[in-house]
Amino acid sequence: MKKSLTLLLTAALFAACGSADTSDLGRKRQELDSLKTAYKALGERIKEVDAWIAEHDTTVRRNLANVTALTLKPTRFEHFVQVHGHVKADKSADLYGGGGRVRRILVQEGDRVSQGQLLVDLDNDAIEKQMAQAEAAYELARDVFAKQEALWKQQIGSEVQYLQAKSNKEQAEAGLAAMREQLRMSRITAPFSGTVDEIMVTVGQMTAPQLPVARVVDLAGASLEAEVPESYLQRVKAGDPVRVEFPSLGDTIMASLSNVSRYIDPANRTFKVALRMPAGEGYVRPNLLSVVHIRDVVQDSAVVVPARCIQEDVEGRSYVFVLDSDKDGRQVTRKVLVDRVMDYRGLTMVKRDAVEGLNGTETIVDEGAKSVADGQRVQVSTL
Repeated sequence: MKKSLTLLLTAALFAACGSADTSDLGRKRQELDSLKTAYKALGERIKEVDAWIAEHDTTVRRNLANVTALTLKPTRFEHFVQVHGHVKADKSADLYGGGGRVRRILVQEGDRVSQGQLLVDLDNDAIEKQMAQAEAAYELARDVFAKQEALWKQQIGSEVQYLQAKSNKEQAEAGLAAMREQLRMSRITAPFSGTVDEIMVTVGQMTAPQLPVARVVDLAGASLEAEVPESYLQRVKAGDPVRVEFPSLGDTIMASLSNVSRYIDPANRTFKVALRMPAGEGYVRPNLLSVVHIRDVVQDSAVVVPARCIQEDVEGRSYVFVLDSDKDGRQVTRKVLVDRVMDYRGLTMVKRDAVEGLNGTETIVDEGAKSVADGQRVQVSTL
């Protein structure tokens, strides 16, 4: 009996202790829930205060990436093909002689001459003697043929005699013509009116038929020729505007293509283009080098972006950073992929895409674009 009572008392004690522990645990859990709620509210408040400080504390603002902005607008885009050309005078001739010693030089470099004017006279004494012999032979053959022809008309003599006389006369005539040509080549004359550009011999010097004696140039007109790669065949046509730069003159002129060749050179896969040069001796210099810019593409309203603003990601895609405003009016970057069409002198024309790309009215990151990332808050500086 005593043992049973002891067991009952022990069980009651444990029951009393268990009731007390259960009540304390509930209170602690309620307290923990309250603390967690307070902690969450405190964390949100901390974030709000931190954001306010970041917005108003100048020391924090200096930690933002500084960039400059560029507002796009539809603009005119022109693309030019750049090639090298050279001036070709309409009339420019190297003059050759038939060989002989220079007897006289009757003009000086820079002199104006008329067509047919004697410029250089070669020693032609031997030719003149041969000329006299050829003239005598021709006169004899001519007289013999005339008499033989008269007899033949009277049915006197044979046909062979008539034909022989005719052949001798024709041979003598051809020989005289050849001597006259040799005599002509010993007298270097101007083929057209122009300017003596260069005298290439001196008095007493021996000349050869394959070496030029003088050069005459007419500076009244000239054209400029250039060779354009075959890949531009469909984009270059007669009438296209052209800008021509003359590095040696430090000058530039505007013109248009007068001719586009239909022949492609198989050696270098190019075709020739030509344009007329303006009047004036300053430009009409044979073989004057130039840089020719031929406009092959023009678009009046295009999305044009400075090439420096365009970057490439690891996948080789081109993109720019567009500046957007968040709900608090702060500037945030946004990566936008672009499709490049063509480049010219630091400008890039991209395809217009109002859904996924650019429509040409956005504000993009200019300087500092390489130091920011997508979705990053930035500080926009004004230049």
